[in-house]
Amino acid sequence: MKIILLLLPYLALSTIHPEGNLDFVKYCKYFNYPVEEHVIQTEDGYLLTYFRVQAKGTKMVSGKKVVLLQHGLLDSSDTFIINDEDKAPAFLIANKGYDVWLGNNRGNKHGRDHIKKNPFFWSFWDFTLEDFAIYDLPAGFKYIVNKTGQKIQYIGHSQGTAQMHIHLSLFKQSVVRDNLIQFIGMGPVAWVTTKYSPLVRLLDTNFLEVLATFGLHEFMPGDTFLTSEVGRVVCGLMENICGDLIGSFVSADPVLDNYDRYDVLAGHSPAGTSVKNLKHWQQFTRTGEFKRYDYGDRENVRRYGTKKAPFYDLSNIDVKIFYIAGYDDLLAAPKDVNHLFSALINAPNKELKFYDAGHCSFMWGRQLPYLDDLWAHLE
Repeated sequence: MKIILLLLPYLALSTIHPEGNLDFVKYCKYFNYPVEEHVIQTEDGYLLTYFRVQAKGTKMVSGKKVVLLQHGLLDSSDTFIINDEDKAPAFLIANKGYDVWLGNNRGNKHGRDHIKKNPFFWSFWDFTLEDFAIYDLPAGFKYIVNKTGQKIQYIGHSQGTAQMHIHLSLFKQSVVRDNLIQFIGMGPVAWVTTKYSPLVRLLDTNFLEVLATFGLHEFMPGDTFLTSEVGRVVCGLMENICGDLIGSFVSADPVLDNYDRYDVLAGHSPAGTSVKNLKHWQQFTRTGEFKRYDYGDRENVRRYGTKKAPFYDLSNIDVKIFYIAGYDDLLAAPKDVNHLFSALINAPNKELKFYDAGHCSFMWGRQLPYLDDLWAHLE
């Protein structure tokens, strides 16, 4: 509070958005969108909060076509609503008449509960994005289909694409496959062979080993300094500094992204994940390979039947795909996206388009250059 009082003389010169400190439900209501909160239990006991949004100024109804939005690494459902209202993907899609659902993975701020495990203990954090693919996605699909009676058009960002790639590579039959109309990927990720992204460069250091030394199993939870009231004020006063700080973890772009909203972003992101999940991403970046988690020869044999961790077989992916990629994306770099696209040898209907966008511009951009193509692809 004292810090805020000291900063008061500068607040008149800054942009502090009143909605920045609102939770997801209150945020949607602030802008007059009907919203619901749903708690979904995975097969292995995690409790994930999903949100449902429909068109502004209406009442929630059944029968609309369903779109499921899935966030990326260190992010949450909030990422799709925090841009200006006329640029927030969840609101834009809802206003086009769709029934918009927003998913959350275990371990982020909307997925910190379990029927038995406690987030204060390591066992809660014993997961990687493969668990998102095996457990979280199917739980979400099953619940939404049962609730709405509709099949799903899936839009994933970054890790949200990677977990779908993993699911489709591992399962030739599943509730996800049975109810997936199409897969739209923003900043799609599988191979990560470039070192342009600040996050990739961070993973190339030994910082995860340092965290393990201190017995830390959670990384960047949703209650850090940045997400505090003081953090929001600082981001309102120093947009570029705040943007660069957040961007060092999520590959934001000061030219393409809406830094005027970074006090709002700071109130909602980062949202956290497990150190083990980051370790899996570290394995991707260090090897340049898209493989299952490497536990070491002995444990790999027990889990996989081979000494080496197996590759995810993308030739098993045979669904309709539209990739939305960025020329300026430092994490899902064009070279890696083109490699991924060429690996989809059995996808009968696939398309890839590049836009003037960074890795997070698909949600936070000053402009959303892909919108016309998105509307053309959504059924």
